[in-house]
Amino acid sequence: MAEHRGFTSRTKARKRAADVVFEADQRGMGRNPRVLEDLLRERRVLTAAQTPLPEYSITLIEGVAANLRRIDGLIEAHAEVPGLDRIPPVDLAVMRVAVWEMLDEASDVADVTVIDQAVMIVKSISTDTSPGFVNAVLDAVRREIGAPAWSRRPAAERESAPSEDADEDGPAGESVASEPAADAEDRTPEPATGAPSSDALEPGDRHPTLEELGEMDLTSLDELLDEY
Repeated sequence: MAEHRGFTSRTKARKRAADVVFEADQRGMGRNPRVLEDLLRERRVLTAAQTPLPEYSITLIEGVAANLRRIDGLIEAHAEVPGLDRIPPVDLAVMRVAVWEMLDEASDVADVTVIDQAVMIVKSISTDTSPGFVNAVLDAVRREIGAPAWSRRPAAERESAPSEDADEDGPAGESVASEPAADAEDRTPEPATGAPSSDALEPGDRHPTLEELGEMDLTSLDELLDEY
């Protein structure tokens, strides 16, 4: 990819990082970060054909390699294309670098600046439709990762983290009873409706025998037993 003369040193570093990511993709990287890691080791060595990579480029490439699947997942979710192979390789390389720069919590660069820089790079080296496409995708990614801070953590960490509501409300969607369990266990159950309590019988009273119960009394007794 050709270099634009008006680029600042930081922009050049971003473009150099995108160059390496682009080359790794041409070597069949796909979603295998090992290819990018191996290429970075090559590019760290000074050769007659190329000057050493800036430290900022190395930082960006290492970040992309370590978070490639996560980065690609964000791009694919917002690019609205059937697969990453439908995105121009140059645009994909630039976006991979930009997405990592936005994800990196140690970065001191505002997300909108990262997007502006990425658009500037593709405007100088890619197709006429690339700036608008890259801007739209990266802005959608920015809005997603700019949501609550926990969304920037790796997916595995987010899934294993306990819910903020778990301590107070138990599992999501369920509320813990406000009354202590011990109180519930110690509570004396209310007598069943229609069944005489033994405490309610006066001295000398007795329960009637089966022979003494009439037909209607037996029917009521059957209904009472059915409730239990």
